[in-house]
Amino acid sequence: MSNAAHFHRAARALLGLQIALASVLFTASPAFAAGNTANTSYCFYFSGTWATQGTQWRRKYTDSVCFLRIDSINMDGVNFYIDGSTSNGGRATNRARGGIATAYSTGYFVIHNYVHENGESWARLTAMSPHGSGSVCGAWSPDSNEPWHTSLN
Repeated sequence: MSNAAHFHRAARALLGLQIALASVLFTASPAFAAGNTANTSYCFYFSGTWATQGTQWRRKYTDSVCFLRIDSINMDGVNFYIDGSTSNGGRATNRARGGIATAYSTGYFVIHNYVHENGESWARLTAMSPHGSGSVCGAWSPDSNEPWHTSLN
């Protein structure tokens, strides 16, 4: 076999390997982005210390962090939790990593959680006022494709 034939055979093999690798990368990427990343507004108004409020349940599709945007906060800190459940409106279990995620200011954040990893497909954002009355407002999503924001836990 000539050198040219060896070169063409090697080039075809390399091209085939590139195509196979590209197909794996492009089919694996959408699974991460396919989560429930639409932001939903929340506003919690607390009338005293240890008051608790939560959002409606939302589907959670991936093992990703939850996204949390805080637009306004007029209290000395808010404890956030990510609750998980096997059904919409089912029994809530706190799945926030470390049990709590505390915020003191406005900004863009993520909350690490184990909802999907525990076989649950529903999540909700819950907040508690550890220091008295106040309010916190913003938006959140159960799945996030923005893991570079500041982690609260």
